Amino acid sequence: MIMPVTQAQAPVQAEGSSEQLYRTRDVSRLFGLPESRLRYWAQTGFIRPSRRIEDRVFYDFRDLIAIKVAKELLAAGLSLQRVRRSLEALKTKLPEVSTPLARLRIRCEHDTVVVDESEHAFEAQSGQVLLNFEVESLREEVAQVLTLPVAARGEATLPCDAYEWFLRGCEREADWDGEDPEDPAFIAAKEAYERAIDQDPGLASAYTNLGALLAAGGDLDGARDNFDQALYFDSEQPEAQANLAALALRCGDPETAAAGYSLLLEGSPDHLEGHYGLARALIETGHKEQALAHLERFLQAVGCLHPEDVDDELEQRKIMATRVVDELRRDLGVG
Repeated sequence: MIMPVTQAQAPVQAEGSSEQLYRTRDVSRLFGLPESRLRYWAQTGFIRPSRRIEDRVFYDFRDLIAIKVAKELLAAGLSLQRVRRSLEALKTKLPEVSTPLARLRIRCEHDTVVVDESEHAFEAQSGQVLLNFEVESLREEVAQVLTLPVAARGEATLPCDAYEWFLRGCEREADWDGEDPEDPAFIAAKEAYERAIDQDPGLASAYTNLGALLAAGGDLDGARDNFDQALYFDSEQPEAQANLAALALRCGDPETAAAGYSLLLEGSPDHLEGHYGLARALIETGHKEQALAHLERFLQAVGCLHPEDVDDELEQRKIMATRVVDELRRDLGVG
């Protein structure tokens, strides 16, 4: 039986340059990551597309290197916080390399990313080998994968490790309508996250996503347990901190929520959900002036995002926050 396929579009070429640029769907296909996960990474600043042409964003080859490094380190069990620090160091070091990218080798020893040039190596961040690849091999993989036809959805094989099960959970969760916990997509997402945890009990991101899924389905106790587990394995994970605070707010405990969001913002001062949630908690506890300051920080941060990074939910929050800011300014007599 011949399966239907869709031809992939060729990568975009930057105007006036031979540099190839890549769409989100191309990167999703190349690394086996859901587009929703790439958009989430971009929105949270984990890995953002570096290039913009008119109203569209594109990844360049340096971005592909960062995504490959991130994916392999996460699959090896490193926390998002540690991977983020490694990527920040890598982003700083790569522009300093005079050797053509194709001649570099990138590896990770413990939690230290090392970039090898032709004659010497330097650390991208200062510390068992978790990854080791030649950049040229990635370039060849890009050329090969993006010229192959795209198989119809449904032909995917079962995940082979914890991180692939985690990604499968993200994909299935994106298919859920957000309302019925008996929906097959909800059940499949829950099972995928649980399989990821079974294979890697320390995968904090799987606990976080499973907790968020359970909270959306109404199981608040199960959600709280999973957020606690996520923070046990990664005490600095902002997503779990934000979700625990949101859970407290949802359960009618704004004081605990405010304390949780404040702790989150100490480690992640630009966290959108942190400012938005803390403002909600402060309004409920009667601290309108402080709430106004955090809503203004939220709106300022959203205004700095590229339109493609603002989904419908974030746009609705922006509209609501703008309305509340106007009301608070009137109440407080602020111009």
